[in-house]
Amino acid sequence: MVKRMMKAVGVALMVGWLLPVSAMAAGATGLKVAIFDPQVALWSSEPAQGALKIFKADIKPQEDSMASIKKQLDALGEKMRKDASVMSETDKKKIQTQGDDLYRQYQSLAMTVQEKSKKMQQQVISALTPRLEKAIGKIEKDESYDLVLDAHSAIIYHPELDITKKVIEGINKQSTAPAPAAGK
Repeated sequence: MVKRMMKAVGVALMVGWLLPVSAMAAGATGLKVAIFDPQVALWSSEPAQGALKIFKADIKPQEDSMASIKKQLDALGEKMRKDASVMSETDKKKIQTQGDDLYRQYQSLAMTVQEKSKKMQQQVISALTPRLEKAIGKIEKDESYDLVLDAHSAIIYHPELDITKKVIEGINKQSTAPAPAAGK
């Protein structure tokens, strides 16, 4: 963890040093620079939004079940809070056991949703990364950029350098075919 943080700080320092140098070079040599946010470009694209819509529909039954279980757990907690002083130990244990069972069901559903989410994300990233790369390549070629940076590596930049919207449009234009079915 520390090693990763040190690497990130090193990259940030290097980028912090390189960007002013790049800006000076751009002014002196006409270097054309752009930045974009690959995550925003990918997840804002129409195919990714379609996959998210399918995913949300796919997990709705689990989310509904989780909401129902949460209400039941809240009701059990409230009952224990109000009536614990007059309940027998047997009744308290029954409520505790019932709560434990509900909590396990909730955790199981949450894990299922998390696994489906991870799978959907992997599928979308896998399917759209080539489109993202192609869109960047086309923009770079069409607009003759000398340098295109990931927005996350730039500490400060002028908004007019951001080509994220163009990248999203490029992804959307490539194909009307949706990203793979989410979570299935």
